[in-house]
Order: sequence, then structure tokens, then C-alpha cells
Amino acid sequence: MSSQASSLELRNGETIRAYLDELARLRIPVQLWLGADEAPFETTLQNVTPVTFTSTTTPHLEPGQQLTLSFMLEARRFVARVKVVASGVFRIPLTIAQGERRAEFRGLFERGEAAQVFAVEQCSGTLLGGRTLLGKLLDLSPNGLRVALNELGSLSGAGAGLKAGDRFASVCITGLPFTPTIHGRGRVVHLARGTAEPYAGLVLEGLTEGDQRNIDRILTPRFPTTFGEAFPAKKRKTDVADQLGAPTPVKVVARAPEIVQRAPAPAPEPERTVPSAITRLKKAGKKLLLISEHAASAALVEALKEDGFKQVTQARSYLEAKTVAGQARFDLLLLDIRVGTHWGGDMMQSLYSHDLLLDVPIILLVDHRNDGSVAMAASLDAAWIHERRRPVEELLMVARKLLLE
Repeated sequence: MSSQASSLELRNGETIRAYLDELARLRIPVQLWLGADEAPFETTLQNVTPVTFTSTTTPHLEPGQQLTLSFMLEARRFVARVKVVASGVFRIPLTIAQGERRAEFRGLFERGEAAQVFAVEQCSGTLLGGRTLLGKLLDLSPNGLRVALNELGSLSGAGAGLKAGDRFASVCITGLPFTPTIHGRGRVVHLARGTAEPYAGLVLEGLTEGDQRNIDRILTPRFPTTFGEAFPAKKRKTDVADQLGAPTPVKVVARAPEIVQRAPAPAPEPERTVPSAITRLKKAGKKLLLISEHAASAALVEALKEDGFKQVTQARSYLEAKTVAGQARFDLLLLDIRVGTHWGGDMMQSLYSHDLLLDVPIILLVDHRNDGSVAMAASLDAAWIHERRRPVEELLMVARKLLLE
């Protein structure tokens, strides 16, 4: 390998896993090449563990087979060799070769020439109907888009005319660098037919969490300076007057202040603790694993999700725990003192021997606190022992403290 190629090769395992985590979190498409003479297949990454990662779709692969992984990130092409553990499961590569930045992609995005919008008024399963709209994307922001009225058509029903308030059941934005196709619904908010390039402004609705995240985290930082001007974050005072048929604004003359008897100040209301948006996002992003087959485990899962922990996985046996722990990393473990015929301490020692759930804080779940449960908690270095007869709010408070403070 040449010195130039080796200088562009990543060998840091933590950096490589961070790249794969970003691909999985943002669902950025990757390509897997079975061989030099075969066409690649495109997929997305799902679960990234310390040693493996999984893909959403894959053909049947034999364990030990070598494939080439390729993806685009930050306008740069990355290539790595990966080894198949099982169909859809791959070992994290030891090195990743990074290519030159694709400057032409950035320039293409600045001009916005490749991005297209296709909208259909009615969608019922695979049946399409009503009016259709196809045009170049002129403007995109987290609040909406502008699309050139290049082609207006009608599959059924009324003609191709548009007016403010019209809704499209399906809006697809294709040709955006760095991200896959964005899908959602759209509502026409204004039309500009007298300009050199007629366009329609649509507000986007019903975006998936992934598409909204792609717009906010990937596309917004790269928008050209002209993008987003049609959809300001805060409405200007002149917005109402700019609308067709809006009344002419009348300047209101300030009146002299009236002298009135001051009313007694109301008694202050008690302060209520409202979790901040950052706290809610932190809780929603933490992954919790509950290893228990106890009858009260379902209610505990619901309580955790209602409290803001959205990613809660339950394993009801040692084999289930071993499987899920090998597929994902967890931030907190809630362990029953006994699961079926296995003691929780013995189960954890076996999982530790497979390099699973290492350094994950543990809350031990018991019916009654006694010398045996205290000894098991000490052997596992558990952070807390929770007795089921105690209020579940006590457990939630401990979980929040372990994960958020």
C-alpha cells in the first residue's frame, strides 16, 4: 500500500465505531459489495455493538465471508473490508480507508439542480389519484419547501389548478446529497405565478423521525444562504399584510394611560418541576435492558416508558439476554434476583465471560431485601437494590440519577 493511501486510513477503533453509530442513527444508506464482478446491494445499519453491527436487509451470506463496505459521510467516500458473522451480522472493521472529499456534490447542492419534488394528491395503498406535481426544489427548510411548477398533471378528478390550502397525501424529495429520499405530506400555503419561475410553497407534515432528523442535523447546516428565506422561523409583522386580500394595516395611536386602583397581587403559584427538552431527549436516547420473567415486569416497562425512557428491552431468559446484549449496547440493566432456574448473579458472570454488558450499571430487583440479595448486589457491584413492595417512583428516581446526573 502506498504512503498516500496509508495516510488516509483510519485505524482507531473508537473513531470507526463512532462513524458506524452515526450511519445507524441517521439511517444513511451504505453499500455492500459481494465481489468485484457483482453489483452491490444497498442497506442501512441498525445495531452497532463493540464488536459487530447489523444491517436491515441482506442476502444470505456464509459466516467468514469477506465483503467491502462503502458509504458517504461528510462529502467523503469511506471504504472498508468487513467479515460476515452471520447473515445480516458483520464484524466491525479494523481499518477504514477514506477517499478525497467530493467537492462536486457540495457544488451541486449549492445550485440545487439535482433535488426534485414529486407530489401526489391521493394515495390509497398502491393506487394514486388526483393531481400531481413535479418540479425542481427551490428552497428547503425545517418548516417547508418551495418547488418550481414545472409539471402539473391530473391522474383523476379535478384539473391541475392549484390554490392555497390544497393538500398532497405524498410528497417525495429526491436528489438530496448526504441523505436518502424524504417522504411526507404537504399543504400548499402560497403560490407565485407571476414570477420568472412560478413556484408553490408547501408546508411539510407527517415526516418520520428519521427524515426530520436528517433535515435538522444534516441538511440544515449545509443549506445555501438563500434556503429557508421563504419560511422564516419567526413570522414577521408584515406577513399578514403580504397575503392576497388581507386588510390594510391601520396604525393605532397610543391612548393615555388610565389611573385605576391597583389590584392586590395574586398569591404566587407553587413551582412545578417540568423536565427540560434536553432531559427528555437524554432519557429517550438511553437504552435500558430488563432481565426478568416476573409478573410485574410488564407494568415496570410501561412505567419506564411513561417516565421518558423510550428504549426499554425485556429479556425473559438467559438465552434472550445473551442475544439482545450481543446486538446492542445498553446504558442501564434492571436484573431480577432470579430468572427462571438461573440466579441473577450466575447469569451475569456467564454474560461477562462473553464480554457482554460489561461496565453497565445494575439495579437489582428483589421481593424482599435480605442477606442473600445484599451479597449478590455486592458481588455484581450493583448500584441499587429495589424491593418490589416499594413505590415504582423510587426506582425511576434512581434510574434518572444513574443515567442523567
